[in-house]
Amino acid sequence: MLALIGVGLARSRKVRVAEDFLLAGRRLSAPAFVMSLVSAWYGGILGVSEYSYSYGLSNWFVFGLPYYLHAALFAVFLSRRARVSRLSSIPDKLEAAYGVGAARVGALTIFLTTMPAAYLLMLGKLLAWIFGWNYPLALAVGTALSTVYIYFGGLRSVTGTDMLQFVLMYAGFAMMVVVLYQRFGGLSFLTAHVPAQLFSPLGGQGFQAVFVWYIIASTTLIEPLFYERVYAAKSEKIVLPGILVCIAFWAIFDFMTTTTGLYARALLPAGVERSLAFPLLAQQVLPAGAFGLFFVALMATVMSTIDAYSFLAATALGRDLLWRSYGRDPARVPLFIRRSLAAATVCAFLLALASESVVAVWHGVGSVAAPVLLIPTLSAWSARHAFSRRLVVPAMVTSGLIALLWRLAPEFLGGGYWLGIQPIYMGLAVSLAFYLAGRLRQRLPKP
Repeated sequence: MLALIGVGLARSRKVRVAEDFLLAGRRLSAPAFVMSLVSAWYGGILGVSEYSYSYGLSNWFVFGLPYYLHAALFAVFLSRRARVSRLSSIPDKLEAAYGVGAARVGALTIFLTTMPAAYLLMLGKLLAWIFGWNYPLALAVGTALSTVYIYFGGLRSVTGTDMLQFVLMYAGFAMMVVVLYQRFGGLSFLTAHVPAQLFSPLGGQGFQAVFVWYIIASTTLIEPLFYERVYAAKSEKIVLPGILVCIAFWAIFDFMTTTTGLYARALLPAGVERSLAFPLLAQQVLPAGAFGLFFVALMATVMSTIDAYSFLAATALGRDLLWRSYGRDPARVPLFIRRSLAAATVCAFLLALASESVVAVWHGVGSVAAPVLLIPTLSAWSARHAFSRRLVVPAMVTSGLIALLWRLAPEFLGGGYWLGIQPIYMGLAVSLAFYLAGRLRQRLPKP
């Protein structure tokens, strides 16, 4: 904790102008680009613990493969185009293509979806488990320590701490996999002690339960973190190969986490809290010192995402929504973001306090964000295929509300989704209908 805060505050000394605070001066080197993006985007370690313990190899087919595919699509088709544009955020692109109304709806959506509630939930659980604190206290301490340096250094501080966290997360999990293999053996041990269905792509679930994550993974194409790091990169030449290198690192980390989840299922007694399977396994098999390193790896994996997404949420509210509406003085960008950081942190804290499942938070957020932003943002990069300017704001609002109401209906009415249709499908169908209506209207002959 002290090292992270020290690095974050030291990096803040280099902040001299607003662009330093917002985009690290657009001078991220290739190593900094890769290390910060890898660590910041892989924060859901207790969600992975929960899922890999429950469904085994399906973890790779749900939280790995679909995200690699969409990250590769972003790298090939959007990354260089975004960097050359020299914009600062997704709402900037929405405003350039459709006007300020679309930018404001986009900014509000990004604020709501980047608040790191799921990751604060994980950090609170980890701190409560290791120190024996009650959950609200652990959550409050974790929230404060994960965001204090952002106030001073903005993205410069975030990327600096992410690089340190990158080293810690890989070191801890590599050590864990080696120890497990040496003590218990490899595939033969796992197949003898883990249910056979956990080695299948579905992990014992229905097809739709897995397939929906491939649709949710499409949000990678409109992932604010990707755009932020691309805009901050030193050159457009490093972004495409940099993201492809990131995919390789994510695949390595997914191999280690999925393997650890299978060992947890084999070695832990039935009935354990699944989201804590990783630390419980470490407590059982690792000696002192090694256990400390692994716990630090868990903390680093979570905190690297909390600070990154806290800054994204504060930027969406402070710069892309409030600053856009009040004067647009570039020098005041850090002021708006700093003030919004408190609001974003409090909202994320309260949501984490009320949530139980990390995976459920991911599912709910992704199901609502994708319909609002996916088609309008992707079409904004093509003048020929752009959304109708007249229909884009109604489409964004309507599709988001439909997805949200569809998501909440079972909570109030009981039962499952009507006809088994997931909320994200309904929202995307509404957005696509608006898009096609606009395209058809443009092609009809004018009277």
